[in-house]
Amino acid sequence: MLTIAISVLVAVVLTFLGQIFLHSVWWGLLAGTLGLFGVMIPVNLWSKKRLEALFGDVQHLLEETQATLKRKTVMLQNKMGGGGKGLQRQLEREQAASVRDALRILDGVKPLYKWSFLAERQANTLRAQLHYQLREYEQADRYFEKCLILDPVTLAMRMARQYKKGEWKALEKAFRRGVKRFKDEKATLLYAAYSWMLVKEQRIDDAIRVLDKGKDATENETLRTNWEHLVNGRTRRFSNAALGEQWFALLLEDPKPVKVRQRGRGRR
Repeated sequence: MLTIAISVLVAVVLTFLGQIFLHSVWWGLLAGTLGLFGVMIPVNLWSKKRLEALFGDVQHLLEETQATLKRKTVMLQNKMGGGGKGLQRQLEREQAASVRDALRILDGVKPLYKWSFLAERQANTLRAQLHYQLREYEQADRYFEKCLILDPVTLAMRMARQYKKGEWKALEKAFRRGVKRFKDEKATLLYAAYSWMLVKEQRIDDAIRVLDKGKDATENETLRTNWEHLVNGRTRRFSNAALGEQWFALLLEDPKPVKVRQRGRGRR
């Protein structure tokens, strides 16, 4: 990385000059140390500030789009008397356009790769999530390989890809590590996703064991309800829909369209 290379070079030069002009090895080492951190710290602060600004722009764009789409959904439902596939497709197109704008903003991180050790991995984390949201799974997989798993949603997305590709050993390993890393309610999505995958593979006993641990570790009502359904043979009633947007963000299931009753004639 360029920051380290320049910092070390400055440190070596100052150490050498310090020994010559100050006639002391210790003063030379002190000058070199000050030179090392005198370059590294300001550059790291600058790159960190620039990264935060770019990531903030991405986050602001996505949040603004989400709020706009929610307002538009309510408005159109009230106007048209319901949702429907046409409305859903329109909203999906607008959201996809916003995600692609976010990806273009992330291109601004590339010049910082040589200055910040973590810049590329931080950007890859966001790129993986955004490509996943666009259902561009091959590109998402490429970025998942070199990203930072900083939250359970990112890990759950990667687990979903491992499930779709039949990589069960990697999936089980990711789940075990994930529930150790993300404690209490933070692990809810991991237990929910992994148990859903086990149920889909007809591994009901394994799913029961996972949920038995999950319901106690997270104290989540959805996990507890699903555990009760499986224990009592009600497999068809297993559902993670109550987890809301976090669950549907994994794209393992599509939310059921909300039906809005049309107002009858003569009614206010």
